[in-house]
Amino acid sequence: MPENDKDYKILIAEDENTVRRSLKMTLERAKEFSAEIETASDGQEALEKVEEKDYDLVLSDHKMPGLTGVELLKKVKQIRPNTIRILITGYRDLSIAKEAINEASVHEYIEKPWDNDELRFTIYQNLRRKEQRETEDIEDVDNVEEAVKTIEGYQEELSKSPGKSSGKEILVFEFDTGQEFNKFSFKLKNVKNAKIEDVDIFENKYIIRISLFPESYGTIK
Repeated sequence: MPENDKDYKILIAEDENTVRRSLKMTLERAKEFSAEIETASDGQEALEKVEEKDYDLVLSDHKMPGLTGVELLKKVKQIRPNTIRILITGYRDLSIAKEAINEASVHEYIEKPWDNDELRFTIYQNLRRKEQRETEDIEDVDNVEEAVKTIEGYQEELSKSPGKSSGKEILVFEFDTGQEFNKFSFKLKNVKNAKIEDVDIFENKYIIRISLFPESYGTIK
């Protein structure tokens, strides 16, 4: 049984019949997730499907007739910005990787031949990140200083309600750049009883989860 009972929607774009069937079969055997899997024999067919349906993830080969994988995923980004984009290529070409990352903002770049277990797990991780990103309550702050003030405000409120959730709170912040994340991490060192639990990068944004206790609470590590 899949670890998550949600049925995701996945589209595979691959022009070679045997590879397309192999990919579909590989994902259908996933234990980590359950998905409705559709296929397209080229980039144009895949694009038409994306225009009609909102997929959770598009997995595309790069070298296809008509639209290449990068061109397809670039258009997917424009039409469905929240769709996970994964590129598969058999060509060890650094320029393709750079183009995929810079223009299509691909979430993963996988080279042939792939390992089936690793491919399934990579897809599972990205699907879970997408779901978490869509359901998390991210604090609405404009800058690092405001984020720190928000943490201090929560600590003050927790001090007034010592019985609430054993005094612990989890906050989630989002920053657009690594520079902002580094600045925030540095300033957080000066905030008592607040620490970074987890950092995730999704759609080129830094998602930071903070655990905090009231300032009066015993020092946490």
